Amino acid sequence: MIIVITDGDDNQSKVQSLNEVVEMAQRAEASVYTISTNASGFALSIKDNSRKYDKILKELSEQSGGRAFFPFKAQDLSQSFEDIGRELRSQYNLAYTSSNGARDGKFRAIRIAAEEKNLHVRARRGYFAPSDRSS
Repeated sequence: MIIVITDGDDNQSKVQSLNEVVEMAQRAEASVYTISTNASGFALSIKDNSRKYDKILKELSEQSGGRAFFPFKAQDLSQSFEDIGRELRSQYNLAYTSSNGARDGKFRAIRIAAEEKNLHVRARRGYFAPSDRSS
């Protein structure tokens, strides 16, 4: 698990795209929890850069099985950390054996759903199969 506190504007990284960051998190099997420092809060409009960056943080978190937080004030940060702690204490680990035995290193999408409507599942959207190729 990784917790990132940021405005979402990448100005120092060697990584070129959100897809690369998501892939790195998925390969590392890391859930990414993001906390935005933008004062505007989350909105789907991308007219304002801070909203665009919040959308990126949300996508990274969701793709990796984490969660994004958008506190409006610094005082709300403690609630974000409390929510992360509560979520981590209520996690379950599931395992299965894929019927696809190909060791091709490709991404395999997965979907996990709860039978009960009042439960929320937060999970990675897939994994990378093992590969026989040497790096």
